[in-house]
Amino acid sequence: MVFGIIYYASVLLVAGLTYASVEGKLPKVPQLQRLTVIGFSLISEWPLPVIAFKIVLIVIASALGVFRGIIPQIFYIIDLLSMVGLVVLFIDAYEARRNIEIAIQSYSDHQELPTFTSETFWQRMVNPLFIPKNVVHYADISYISNAESIEVKKDGFEQTNDLTLDVFAPKHSNMKPVLLFIPGGGWIGKGVVYPLIRHLAERGWVVVSINYRPQYPARLIDAKRALRWIKANIKYFGGDPDFVVVGGDGVAGQTAATVALTPNVQEFQSGFENLDTSVKACVLINAITDLTDSHFDSPTTDETFLSKHSPIRLLREDTVPFLVFHGDRDDFIPVDATNRFVEEFKKKSKSEIQFITISGGHHIYHHFSSPRSHYQAIGAEIWLNHIYNDDKAKRHD
Repeated sequence: MVFGIIYYASVLLVAGLTYASVEGKLPKVPQLQRLTVIGFSLISEWPLPVIAFKIVLIVIASALGVFRGIIPQIFYIIDLLSMVGLVVLFIDAYEARRNIEIAIQSYSDHQELPTFTSETFWQRMVNPLFIPKNVVHYADISYISNAESIEVKKDGFEQTNDLTLDVFAPKHSNMKPVLLFIPGGGWIGKGVVYPLIRHLAERGWVVVSINYRPQYPARLIDAKRALRWIKANIKYFGGDPDFVVVGGDGVAGQTAATVALTPNVQEFQSGFENLDTSVKACVLINAITDLTDSHFDSPTTDETFLSKHSPIRLLREDTVPFLVFHGDRDDFIPVDATNRFVEEFKKKSKSEIQFITISGGHHIYHHFSSPRSHYQAIGAEIWLNHIYNDDKAKRHD
């Protein structure tokens, strides 16, 4: 009886999530916003593990005689239809391959993306926590000074031991390009390694992922301090301090973009005012680009402050290149806001911007090891190598 109730509840839950994900119509429940975002992203990105889980439940339910009677059989039919929907979601995720290929086909190091039948594809689908063997993970390195630690505590932030970074470096690397990644702190921070981070490290990039204070602009100051640490220390991990790209997702995407758009602004780098805090490019995933947008919970109602820290208001002619990803089913940060940022970028800057809409992508699709995140990582690698090679050519001229 107890297992029957568990089975019926799971059928209704998965059926509801699957239907909403296939239709792209997500219910608005402000009190449960984070849970719904996680639920829809999980269903959309991991449909095959969910199908496997459902099959196990069906086998157990059948062995226990749960399906005796008309109502249990109706639930069973609903379950089968849900699994069909999950297959549709998997195929939809696989379509991200086409979007990425179109975006990168003009680059000199363009490569054919792995197909559904490739070993590389399934290696990442079967093992979501896959860490490449050629990557070394250096964890929990402090990036603030003792004086800054005292200052942070005076400001009311007691967890100064959390202001650390992780380095993911290829074995035996030397002077490799560097990505400073600022993960969306509203979700999980640097505790979970995104597929993008694992892939870039495997492919020869040194990736630095950071924790930071949640308040703003403290978040921006912490990111600048992490950049300072990279400039001084990344050479010991095989990275090139003269080629650093910044990236981030969600709310932290706003921070990453602001880092890229405010190089050497002394207000945000107290104590290291003379350090060059410029970066070579910026990568955004489902990022906030306009704090004045009414969709977002802003840290203040001060319009001057919000404009000063909105990436869309900071664009200028010499802005560094941007690579922008956004899921078209992101209800947390609507893709329309990113469209406006891209259009404004094209008007004001002479630099390159590549905007890739991820079909079927919810807000945290890139957290999961899935076809979408897999192809996104490869696309980001190719674009970043394109920027790196262009920069190397200019430095050697």
